[in-house]
Amino acid sequence: MGGRGASSGLTKKSSKSNRDMMSEFRNAGTIVVDKEVKNLNSVLVDKTLKGVRDTLNEFGLPLSVVTGIGLSLSNDAEASANGMGQLGFSSKYYSSSNNEFTPSDYTADYTAYGTGTHEAGHLISNYLMRKSNSSLTKFQQAKLRTSGKWDRNILKQAKKINGGKLSAISKYGSNTKGKAAGEVVAEAVSEYMKKGKSASSTSKAVVQALKSYV
Repeated sequence: MGGRGASSGLTKKSSKSNRDMMSEFRNAGTIVVDKEVKNLNSVLVDKTLKGVRDTLNEFGLPLSVVTGIGLSLSNDAEASANGMGQLGFSSKYYSSSNNEFTPSDYTADYTAYGTGTHEAGHLISNYLMRKSNSSLTKFQQAKLRTSGKWDRNILKQAKKINGGKLSAISKYGSNTKGKAAGEVVAEAVSEYMKKGKSASSTSKAVVQALKSYV
């Protein structure tokens, strides 16, 4: 769960800012698979990691929520996050262009930074699920996550907070049923990080519901 679709690119030269950004996660205990990320475009990787960092900070959570950084197993999306707290970049990050991702209204924030805030939404939701269900075995937690039940529960709480209704956040974050509920949660977090107080009432309600578990 947790890939976000879009297009495009990063440089193969590593920059000081990217090394510093990576070092923030390393210092927090995140395992970085250097052989997998060393040739990725550092400019967009940096922006994406800043999106993750800022979102975790907003929720008052440590960077160690991200347990690992490497390549994604899927190339259908720019990045992905799994239930174990691992963040993966797709092969789209091998591009030599430093240009932002192609503008699109499909997601709440199409930028590289927005990719980070979206994936952070998945990472946060998964982390809080494990924290709130610590009595379950890891296998049971995995089943709970992949079923989408946890994210649907977050949306049910958000619906109550928002006066009994939820609106589509984006084309990508519009289906609250089944496993797709996780994308609504992640898109809500992403829109909230982009717009703050100007975010939709749905996004603010989802964020409030998540924060109740922090």
